[in-house]
Amino acid sequence: MKFCAPIAASVLVAGGLLLAGPASAADDSAETWTMPNVVGKTLAQAESSVAGLSDSVTFRTVSTDMTGFGRQQLSSPNWTVCATAPRAGGTITAKTTVVLGVVRLHTESC
Repeated sequence: MKFCAPIAASVLVAGGLLLAGPASAADDSAETWTMPNVVGKTLAQAESSVAGLSDSVTFRTVSTDMTGFGRQQLSSPNWTVCATAPRAGGTITAKTTVVLGVVRLHTESC
C-alpha cells in the first residue's frame, strides 16, 4: 500500500502542530541538538537514536499512524518510520516533541 507524500506530510504536520504546545520566547542559552535521519528505521531504532543524542536530556517522542487509521504502536519494532517532525538535520531542544510518522513493517510502505 503506497501513501501519497502530500497526505503523509499533512497528517504529520497536523499531528506535530497538535502536540507541539504553545510557542515560547527563544532562550539563547538553551542547548540544541540535530535531528538524526531515522526515516526507514524501525520505530524502536528511531526512538533509540533520538534518545541517544544526550545523556542528560530525555526527549519526548510520539508516533503517529501514517495510514490515517489511528492505530497505536504497541510493539515499536513492528513499525517503520516514514517521516519525522522536525526533519532530519533540524534543530531539537529539550522542549521539542519529536513526531515520528510510521506504517507497519513488511506489510505497508511509505
